[in-house]
Amino acid sequence: MDLPDESIQGLIRVLSRILPWEVSIAIADKSQFVYYQPSSTLDLKIKPGDPVKEGSVSMQALHAGGPISMYMEEDLYGVPYFAISTPLTEMGMEDCCLTAIIPPFLANEISRLPRHKFLIGKGDERWIPIPLEQIMYIDSEHGKTRIFTDDDQYTNKHTLFELEWMLPRNQFVRCHRAYIINIDKVAEILPDFHSTFLLVMKSKRKIQIPVSQRYASHFRRLMGF
Repeated sequence: MDLPDESIQGLIRVLSRILPWEVSIAIADKSQFVYYQPSSTLDLKIKPGDPVKEGSVSMQALHAGGPISMYMEEDLYGVPYFAISTPLTEMGMEDCCLTAIIPPFLANEISRLPRHKFLIGKGDERWIPIPLEQIMYIDSEHGKTRIFTDDDQYTNKHTLFELEWMLPRNQFVRCHRAYIINIDKVAEILPDFHSTFLLVMKSKRKIQIPVSQRYASHFRRLMGF
């Protein structure tokens, strides 16, 4: 698939602002890589036109139609690495995925983030341990992470990316670039435009959370519908 250069370059510019410089970036369609930017610390020696290997995170994301993250041994590309791959359907790039390739030392730093049965929320100049079962959803707005319960909201120092690692994946799900939801707090799932969904949350207030096209297939499989 031929992707417009401006689409790739615009995407890479955005990613370069938010990803650590040690992360390599690859874009692939269902048969081959169409873009690759190695980092100075990890290079899989991929070239545009190289086939996407069976078993790779990129191929798994393309087959699954949703985000995939996993540690890869050195048998595929000669070096171990951690990768996160997601389809680009939401951006109008059908049958394409973007993969962030992370050196093991950086993945290890992320994996050492604390995992408790609570998150720390800040409100009114105090820090409060919030039990996970009380959290309805978490969002990110203007670079600030916010935790919402049915009664209140708090700020948290971690990014959504970090919280994805810290929170139990059978309970907390990324459904949008700006939202993580507690699936135990979902009351209804409503269809929305272009195969997306709206989540009606169990709340005294009327709260609806979007499921974007990028996460829709993965969310549907996870929830079993």
